[in-house]
Amino acid sequence: MPPHDRAKLCLVAALVLFANCLDLASTYLASPDLANEWNILERWLGLGWTGIIAAKVLGAWMAVVGYAYYLHHHTACYPAPGMNRSDFCRHFAFGRPAGWLEMQCHLPARRHLWVSLGYFWAGMQLLVVWVAADNLLLLHGIVSPIRYYSELSYHLIQSAVVASMVMLRFYTANYRRYCVLSQTVPAFD
Repeated sequence: MPPHDRAKLCLVAALVLFANCLDLASTYLASPDLANEWNILERWLGLGWTGIIAAKVLGAWMAVVGYAYYLHHHTACYPAPGMNRSDFCRHFAFGRPAGWLEMQCHLPARRHLWVSLGYFWAGMQLLVVWVAADNLLLLHGIVSPIRYYSELSYHLIQSAVVASMVMLRFYTANYRRYCVLSQTVPAFD
């Protein structure tokens, strides 16, 4: 792995460790007995601290290993030079120029799927930071108004916002890198 990729991986690993430790600490401060915990492992399965910590360790490991896979394989998923942005995104995601219906009904090629998931899972660790910040705000009685209406809706909105930002960054950064590597001028569509 090139030194600049190794540095990126170390930075992501540090972010993942920080985010998950902050989330565990803020969860403990906000609800030491887990009575107000929204984690599905506690709320529905009753796995307690052991289950939550085990899930954090597994999730953190998956984020770091997934990002390492992304760094190692993402340029191998680039199509031949000359594609516009939308064609690039389809090929980058599926390994072929997939149409709209095919994107809904078929799975991507394995390498392309793992590259996408590796980046996505590492990026979703930002959601863990947001949740930890929410826990700390709850300690001081600061609550988003939507939570009064629906706690589940609030968490779905959080997830959608972070996932959208992560995937926008994923495709934008890779398309720019693809254009530089293929020395083409980006086609704006």
